[in-house]
Amino acid sequence: MSYELFISRASPYSMKIAAMLAYLGVEHRLVIQNAVNRFSVIRRLSGRTMVPMLRREDWAINDSTAIARYAMRLPELRRTLWMPPGIDTLSFLLEDFTDEWMVRWAMHSRWMHDADRRHIERLIEKELTGGIPGVGRLVGSTIRSSLRGWGIIEENSATLEASARRTLDALALALDDGRLYLFGDRPSLADFGVFGPLGQYASDPSGAKTLGSSDFKKLRAYEARIRAMLDGEVVEGQATDTALTALEPLMAEALGTYWEVMVANLDALDMKKRPVSTSARLLDGAAFEFAPSRHLRGLLEQWLELVEDAYRSRQELFGSEGAVLERALINRIEELARRPSGRDLVAAHPGLGLR
Repeated sequence: MSYELFISRASPYSMKIAAMLAYLGVEHRLVIQNAVNRFSVIRRLSGRTMVPMLRREDWAINDSTAIARYAMRLPELRRTLWMPPGIDTLSFLLEDFTDEWMVRWAMHSRWMHDADRRHIERLIEKELTGGIPGVGRLVGSTIRSSLRGWGIIEENSATLEASARRTLDALALALDDGRLYLFGDRPSLADFGVFGPLGQYASDPSGAKTLGSSDFKKLRAYEARIRAMLDGEVVEGQATDTALTALEPLMAEALGTYWEVMVANLDALDMKKRPVSTSARLLDGAAFEFAPSRHLRGLLEQWLELVEDAYRSRQELFGSEGAVLERALINRIEELARRPSGRDLVAAHPGLGLR
């Protein structure tokens, strides 16, 4: 029996996994969530009404990162992701950045612009009920409320919009030498991670307008290339030795935004009484307000675990071409080790390679 993948076309995580499974050649049937299967199938099997959910009979998982890791381990895949040593670690880190930070500015753009909001409410309405008027607005209101803890609020508008522009510029720069994907002419996990929020941004009116700039011609082609995988169209090449230096601005954005949020979150959790909200100071000096959470602490620990695991098998974190990227990340970890809130966390990972 093949798999069923339950998705919403309004979900960046759903479209990330749908494109990835299509690329890998995992036999599956796409099922759009609706008001019935959301509860009768998705919540019954997983305990949550969250998509994407990958199902096979009574077995199911619904977290895009968990589904991606599971799919990558399946035997007899038609294609495999480009994840050689060094690139694999960087790809995992960038995937997390896309899931946890890029998605914030993409969703901010969606829910803070009236045209985008109306566009996505109509899509939600059609998926859930076949188009019953008012359902999209009701669900949209619930979504906007749930996003506040993520910092997707009016007060963070300038901060998120600035990060969006820097990220788009960094992606465009990475693709400027003609490579098809971030690490060459074959996609990695990070490419599908980027496609999640970028594909949603490109499908919303305001995001489509921004990406229509001549500055983003190659970025538009990149997004379209991954989107075409949903229809079984795969474009690849042979070049897999492209320079990692092209990805330095993208990693700088990740370390200057998402990393700072994870560290500020750790500081907040270290207080005697956890505050309702806290603030991170980002690379451009801007403040980002958000609700601290144990979820973000766990993600920071995952970054440390990925680095530690990499050093167990090699001396260079990102390979011989990634020395600048490695030094930038290790500098952040060394700074974390000097913070009262981070000292014990870093000490719990002795293989981090602090040098």
